Amino acid sequence: MATLIPDIDVAKASKQKPTPGEIFLLQFLSDHFGDDAEVYFQPCFNGDRPDVVVMHKTRGIIIVEVKDWNLQSYSVDPKNYWRLKSNQQQVRSPFQQVFAYKKNFFDIHVNGLLEKSIENHHFYRAIETYVYFHGSTKHEISNFY
Repeated sequence: MATLIPDIDVAKASKQKPTPGEIFLLQFLSDHFGDDAEVYFQPCFNGDRPDVVVMHKTRGIIIVEVKDWNLQSYSVDPKNYWRLKSNQQQVRSPFQQVFAYKKNFFDIHVNGLLEKSIENHHFYRAIETYVYFHGSTKHEISNFY
């Protein structure tokens, strides 16, 4: 079982309460990763606050942006601009958001990562990014795009 930081009860009692999707994902990751993995809920990296970060000494890092969105309330155009259907207000793509966290890990947060990624382009894959749409099926996500 992975180590949750903070543990789920502390996360639930925090000032910024986790969403149902975040709670579900934290429990899932805790149950499905081994003891050698650490799962962080909303860690702070010099101002960046990704929803969930999984770290493993030898396997790398996973950054997950969690959205409890009803995808029927959003539209995305061919240029990947996301909008609320109700008023056409543009919102930041969750994929751009999670990729920005990854970029900042390499450019700002961890000394030496950028240099290693330049030396070996495969090293950039040491950090994986995902967006988790809680309550949406694969079919709904496919139809959305």
